[in-house]
Amino acid sequence: MQAIRQKLQTLKESGELDGEGADRSENLHRLFMYPAMMVPAAQEAVIKAFADCMPVGAWAIDPFMGSGTSLMSSMEFGFNVYGQDINPFAVMLSRAKVEKYDIPQLKAVCQEVSDRIAEDNDTSVAVSFRNIDKWFNPDVQIDLSKIRRAIQNVDSQLIRYFLWVIMSEVIRTGSNDRTSTFKLHRRSEEDIQKRNVNVIKEFAVLVNRGIEDIATYWDKLSKEDEKVGAPRQIIADIRWGNTKESIETDTEFDLLVSSPPYGDNHTTVTYGQTSYLPLQWIDPKDLSCPYDYVKTTQEIDRRSLGGQTIKKEVMVSIAPVYTKAPTLKSFFEGVPADEQEKYYKTLSFIADFDKSLDKIVANMKDDAFYIWTIGNRFVGNREVPNDQVLIELMESRGIQLFERAERQILNKKQPKKNNFSKTMEKEHILIFHRSM
Repeated sequence: MQAIRQKLQTLKESGELDGEGADRSENLHRLFMYPAMMVPAAQEAVIKAFADCMPVGAWAIDPFMGSGTSLMSSMEFGFNVYGQDINPFAVMLSRAKVEKYDIPQLKAVCQEVSDRIAEDNDTSVAVSFRNIDKWFNPDVQIDLSKIRRAIQNVDSQLIRYFLWVIMSEVIRTGSNDRTSTFKLHRRSEEDIQKRNVNVIKEFAVLVNRGIEDIATYWDKLSKEDEKVGAPRQIIADIRWGNTKESIETDTEFDLLVSSPPYGDNHTTVTYGQTSYLPLQWIDPKDLSCPYDYVKTTQEIDRRSLGGQTIKKEVMVSIAPVYTKAPTLKSFFEGVPADEQEKYYKTLSFIADFDKSLDKIVANMKDDAFYIWTIGNRFVGNREVPNDQVLIELMESRGIQLFERAERQILNKKQPKKNNFSKTMEKEHILIFHRSM
């Protein structure tokens, strides 16, 4: 325990948590620009402090995995990993990033896909959904349909995952949606008319870049194998799951590395909206999800933590949380009555997160460590004390704060135009351990 504390103290003093001097040669995280991705350098630095103190074959979990950043960092240090997310696109994205590909086979199949796209003279549009013409120009619809048909003909589901993700990044940049925010906002007509979009060409470029990034990542893991003198048989288990309802495995975990999707949709990003347009084009047979995730543009966000904001329901669900987290109760009672409505979504999120903690803790070993990264967002120009609330929620379950650190947010992928007020300048890394 003392050795871990010393490593963490050295880490805090080094500036690594802020991403200073980070090696950016490994770029698999750019496969798709998912909202508010965790900072790889910061995650790797903290996980490294625990790696030597964990048993061989230890398991790490991220119950809100998003783009899989924490899973990739955990794998680098030999952890088996389990991740789940309520967003079916996040599940596909994480699978594409953590699965090991046969690079020659991947290259060969991608060349076949490229040839198939070039030979496709079909001008029909392969999908139909509400407002398709609003989000995609007619020529883009035709070209995306050619890409979609080519991917559907690939036998390997794993390779299809990779290609769907690449296509999704092309959709993100080639649609009429503004990329300056992670919410769906159509570009101006003037901007749309000026654009020269060639999604087939961009798809080819990103496929080649993605293959190189995958090879680089796995080469990095191979070098770690050389350090320990033997290949590590790392298991990556990725599933769809709603964490406030269940953890979709019986595995018990040694380490949690996660960042809850904290905040509210006025001052943070909406993960579901970011995924909405790609999900319209991806073949549903490659997505596992029990609900209609494209029913509306906000369907995924509505089902995520804090998605329900009806006052009566929020106040009923938050009442038992107040006894565990008195800081939250004091905070909300200090908000003037005429402004309290602004905070219903925040309260709803914390109530749902509290339910999730019950499910998470039940799957953790008694001596497990928990690494949470969380920020104190500003709502209505008031700082929500998420860090202290989290500490109190963990302590109510007999899990104590072991160590804490702060990191300055330098280049976090967060759309500035989503912010109606000051948001945050730093994140808190809170590490917990159950007192034995």
